[in-house]
Formats: sequence, structure tokens, C-alpha cells
Amino acid sequence: MKQTIGVIIVLTLFSCKREQKNSQGENFSDNVNKVAVNIIDDSEQLKFFNNPKQPIQPKFEQFPSGSVQPKGWILNMMKSDLQQGIVGALGELYPGIKSDDLYNAARRGGMEDIPEMGDLVLTGAAWEKSIMWWNAETIGNWWDGFIRHAFLTNDTKAIQKSHDVIKNLLASQDDDGYIGIYKPNLRYQHEGSNGELWAQTTAFRTMLAYYEFTQDKSVLDAVEKAMQLTIKNYGEVGENPFYLKNAFGGVTHGLMLTDVCETLFRITKNEAYQDYATYLYKAFSTYSINRSFNDLRYPYLKEKDSLFEGHGVHTYEHIRTMVNAYYNTGYPELETAYHNMLDKLEPCILPSGAGHGNEWILKMKAHPTNTSSEYCTMLELRNSYGSLIQKTGDISFADEAEKLTYNAMLGFRNREGTALTYGKADNCYVLDGHHHENGESKADPRYKYSPTHSEPAVCCVPNYTRNFPYFLEQMWMKSEGGIASVMFGPSKLTTQIEGAEVSIEQITNYPMSDDVTFKFTMKDPKTFSFQIRQPKWSNGLESNIALGDLKDGFYTISKEWKTGDEITIIFNNETKQHKALNDEVYLQRGPIVYAFEIPHKVETIKTYSKVNYSDYYCFPTNEDFKDLKLDSDSKFELKSASNSDSFYDSQWNLEGSLFNASKNKSQNVTLVPLGKTVLRRVTFPKQ
Repeated sequence: MKQTIGVIIVLTLFSCKREQKNSQGENFSDNVNKVAVNIIDDSEQLKFFNNPKQPIQPKFEQFPSGSVQPKGWILNMMKSDLQQGIVGALGELYPGIKSDDLYNAARRGGMEDIPEMGDLVLTGAAWEKSIMWWNAETIGNWWDGFIRHAFLTNDTKAIQKSHDVIKNLLASQDDDGYIGIYKPNLRYQHEGSNGELWAQTTAFRTMLAYYEFTQDKSVLDAVEKAMQLTIKNYGEVGENPFYLKNAFGGVTHGLMLTDVCETLFRITKNEAYQDYATYLYKAFSTYSINRSFNDLRYPYLKEKDSLFEGHGVHTYEHIRTMVNAYYNTGYPELETAYHNMLDKLEPCILPSGAGHGNEWILKMKAHPTNTSSEYCTMLELRNSYGSLIQKTGDISFADEAEKLTYNAMLGFRNREGTALTYGKADNCYVLDGHHHENGESKADPRYKYSPTHSEPAVCCVPNYTRNFPYFLEQMWMKSEGGIASVMFGPSKLTTQIEGAEVSIEQITNYPMSDDVTFKFTMKDPKTFSFQIRQPKWSNGLESNIALGDLKDGFYTISKEWKTGDEITIIFNNETKQHKALNDEVYLQRGPIVYAFEIPHKVETIKTYSKVNYSDYYCFPTNEDFKDLKLDSDSKFELKSASNSDSFYDSQWNLEGSLFNASKNKSQNVTLVPLGKTVLRRVTFPKQ
């Protein structure tokens, strides 16, 4: 039985500036405030958490940060992004990063401590109290991505800057262990919207990555001391961090402290961290405060046939927390929730691999023209796919992670790495600061290229910095008795097996290549098993050695390995047509989704003091794309000219014909990888 705890009068606190429009756009403002009139206590539905646990052993274990190094075109892109692109430049482009020392000298004690927020326009709405913690997301996520880039590319200058970031965080720690953004009058005493756990999450993820790169024990000790304080205040014997009068995103982002718990468990093997992660999911599931941010609560996941409706980033990141709780406990109730989650996720997925939700999902099914995605939603969904493959071993999640990373996520950045879009549809015909749907348009600042996106929020650019560092960690995993190549791309794993150092490099231009060579290097011969994934989109693969039987999507080769051993695999790929949820068709070959590239012109709308950075719109220079269709005679052949140094210079196109309805004849076209495009058409009606 549900219990009504109390009544909250929800006030949308518009000030005398009510007539002023905020900088978020109508879509955000209309959906952010779904705070419940009554707080519902769902404890009765959660009694199964008191049952004995029967943990499920995950299929794989993640290697420590730094174990996998980028190579080839991925390394070159990461170096460019750090040295000439937004990864390295964001601290200069967005002044809030430099001027807001919110973990140390500028901690928050009230609204009076909110700093200047640049282009963000505030109107006095209730959700705007969240602005107190927003820079913790911006700064913490940027630190996380920047530090990982620094060490993974071995950039001396950036590594020194990373040392300075961590030094300041360590200096901020109070005697009781507190690391966070609040002054004593607020910390762990919040009645409503706050970023307590979320600010800790972004800082601790950064610190733990730094620890694994440097093995500086003082950093690990600092995080563990801080976590003990949080567990004491926001744990079984403390306050439920999700029992509040209102919440607008920061509170429920804080559920991702479970990422920190999982990493600490992997490093220390202390099960108390996983117990706390399970507690956090239970606590989150107990009270429904704001329906916009809690799709993954257990009571909602019991409803198999309902669609996701909340904030996309929250929905996709919370998948990790829920699945971790399921594997920690083995509860059948959470098994049901897990399968229901997958059923709800399926209609959210676009042809590009992205989960739709440029802020909100709104019970809508993925439509490649009308529903767009947000970079943050893609990053969190991809990282959840990584967590899912680590726990389940199901190769479908690896297939989806590759598809999302190599198509949608690359398709948001510009070629130079100096800007990206906040929101973008698969069928993207124009980027003009508006959301276009069914002939109507609404102003939305997310639809443009920018190195900051400071009008809505500086969140997508910091999350962009985390893309490849996290993807690299998901590509290789530790298996029982050996190593698994879970995903493909130019990279090198260095680890130890029973005290012996082992290095395996993927030499490839994948995904603009059908072949991958694994090259082994080790001091002494070593016997272990090596697993290679067989993607579902491939019709099979050839190899220079016998791969044995295929089981659960992996070939396993168990032998004594020595320096100089090589395995070369070649995927048997063909171009396939897939039906999108708008009943149109798109083309995919291997992990690559193809698009008709629309010629465009650029209109600069804002410049920065740093040269080569600007905000700009993109407009089509012709409308030939509107009348293109696939017909029964449409056939495409791969035309390739691979270049391992550059993603953009590697030719991996499809050449064929499409029917032009306005001209009533077929025309020859070249389709290019979606990840290389600005404006594009991905799906086509079939006649």
C-alpha cells in the first residue's frame, strides 16, 4: 500500500521578471517541474530488499583506468581535441571553470553564492535553485575528461594541470573528510533541490581516475574518507537523500554516486561500497518527488507496458545503478525490472544508435526526424551499455555501444573538434536555433554548433571530453582465465596475468575497415584464454588461425601466447536495410550507419576571445534531399580508401542510386558514414 507522507504546495516562483523568457527554450521549461503534490512512500513495494541476497557473478571485470591506450585515428583525434580543440580549451572558453572554485574557496551557503552564469538567463522559476550546483557538473565532468585525455595522450603540460586540479581538491578536504560544494550550514541538511551527491560523484570519478593513472595513495585515501562521511549521513542509519520537498535533477543525478561505489569496489574489493550502491537504489525507489527525473525507480519499472517519459540523461544513466543493484542482490523482482527496462529502452533507440531525448523522452517513440538526441544522453547510454556488457556478457550491448559511439556521437562534433551540437536529429536538415517538427518550429538554443552552449547549460561539452576515455575502458575486459576483446578500434591493452605483463594491440582502422590484427607482446610466454566478439551485424569472420567454436557470441582461443603472436580477423559484412520507427529505411554496413550528406552554409552568431571558436548555425544550400527514395533497384557498393591517421580522411562510402521523386528518375548518390556529417538524411521512404 502506498502511504501519503505529506502535502507539498508546489509554487512556481516567478519573480517580477515573469515576462522575461529564460534561455532554456519552451521544451525544457514546460517539463522540468513535475514535482508531486503529495510525496508517495513506496516502501511496501520494496520489502523484498530485506530478503537474503544471492549475488550474480558478472561475466567480466573492467580493467583499471590507463590500462587501455588509444592508437591510430582515436589517438590522433584525442590529441587534437586536447591541444587544438574543446577538450583543452573549455577552461578558457567558459569563465565559470576558472573563476568558480566551488569545491574549495567558493562553496555554497545559499542563493547569494551563485556566481555569474554567463549567457544563462534566469527568471525566478523554482527549478533555478539548481543553479547552485550546475558548475559542479560542468567543472567535475570536464576535469574527469581532461585528466583522462592528459594521461592517455601523455601530454606533459596537461598532466601538470591535472596535478594542480587534484592538489586543490585534496586541499579542500575538511577534517571530517568532507569533499563537496556546500558550506556547513547546508551540507547533508537539504530540504529540497540540491547537488550534494552529484557534486561528489563528478569529483570522486575524477579523483579515482587520477589515482589509477598515478597510483597516488593519498588520493584514494581522501575519496574513501569522504565516502565514509557520506555513507554515515546519507545511509541506512542517516537520512534518505531522496526524501525532499522538491528535486530538479541534481538530487537524482546524485544517484550516480553508484559509479563511484562500483569503482571503489573494483579497486579495494570492499563489499561495503556495493552494499551502499544497492541502498542508494532502494532509497531512490522509495519516494517519487519529481516525475521528470525518475523513470528507473522500481515502482515504475514494474509497469512493463508504459514508455519512458523523463529526462533522457537521468533515464539512461540510472540504468547502470538499477542493473548493479540487480547483480548485487539477485532479487527476482529486480530481474523483472531489468527485463522491463530493456523493453522500455527499445522504442527509444534511433537509427544512429542514440537514445532520443533532447532533454525529455515524453513517452515518445524514436522518430529520426521529429525526436532528437542530446550529447549527454548519448554519453550516459553508451556508458550504460558498457556496464551491461561487463555484467551480462551479452554481445548485443557491445554492438549497440559501437554503433552509438561511431555514428551518433561522432556525428555531433565538427571536423576540427572546436564545437559540437547540444541536440541533433538523425535526419538533420537545418541547425538554426529551433526544433522543427511537422512543419512547425520552436525556439531552442540547443540546435547549433558551439564550444560551450552556455545559454542552456555547459554540460554536453564537458561530457564530450569523457567519450573516448570511457569507451577505451569498455573495449577490453578481464574474463575468467584471461582477456576479452569486447569492442573493436585502434587501441592497446597492457595488463598483468598472474604477475606477468601482457600487451595486446588492436591494429586497425575500424570502423572504417573490416579487418583487425591483434598483436601480442610479453616478456615470457604465458598461457591464458583470449576471447573475440562476433558482432551480430556481421555474417561471420575469417581468421589466420583456427578460432574454435562460437559460444555466447565469443570465440575463445586458449593457448600459450608469446611475443610476436598475431591474430588477424576479417569481418564478412554486407550492406543491410533496416526499418526505422517512422517506417522509413536506413542503410547499415558493419557498425556504420550511412547518410546522404546535405551541402550547407554557415552563419556565425557568436565569437570568442580565443581564435577559431564560435557559435554558428548551418543551413542547407539545396533541398535535393527531400525527394529521395529507395526503390527496388537501389543497390550500393562499398568504395574504400582507408587512412589510419584520420577518421575524416578515411574513405568508407557507399555508392549507388536513389529515386528522385521530383525528377521521376534515379540518380547516382554517394552515402557517407553518419559520424562524418553535419546536415544529413539517414532514413528514406521505400517505394
